[in-house]
Amino acid sequence: MHKLSLATFLLLFCSPVLTANEKGALSAVVQNATYVLVTTPWGNLFDPRVNPDDRKAAADVQDAIEKWGRYKLVYNLKEAELILVVRTGRAVEVHGGVGVQVGSTTGPRGSAKSVGAETGDPQDTLEVYMASQGISGVPLWRSRAASGLKPPEMLLVQEFRSKVEASGKKKP
Repeated sequence: MHKLSLATFLLLFCSPVLTANEKGALSAVVQNATYVLVTTPWGNLFDPRVNPDDRKAAADVQDAIEKWGRYKLVYNLKEAELILVVRTGRAVEVHGGVGVQVGSTTGPRGSAKSVGAETGDPQDTLEVYMASQGISGVPLWRSRAASGLKPPEMLLVQEFRSKVEASGKKKP
């Protein structure tokens, strides 16, 4: 019973501290960053698996970042400090393709059709990661909205910009 009450105490009273530290980390990382890479969950924008809507959304986010002027765009992960990952909303997406099986000169050869599907959030999403941790790490910031990546509003970029600018203001 004593262990349970100690665990409850730690959860109730330490959670605000952890949240405050996470907000501080976001603020410091975001405020000190200069170089940003915009990509999709698939990574390389020229990967054939990248949905055309995601590719366009990434280009639109890049344009919005350039107009904002707060960060400089980079196109190589090794140069980035932050990664912005964009995904347009869609509930289901089907992928298809034809693969060629190559064997030795005496082994079997042939081709095969493949079909895959992806399910996801029907709302647009924008996630921000520390480049040093990659997109498999914990996002520093994430938001989603219906049509949140559609120009000219770019609601998700506006929301991110507001958070960045608010975190940069000094509190008395």
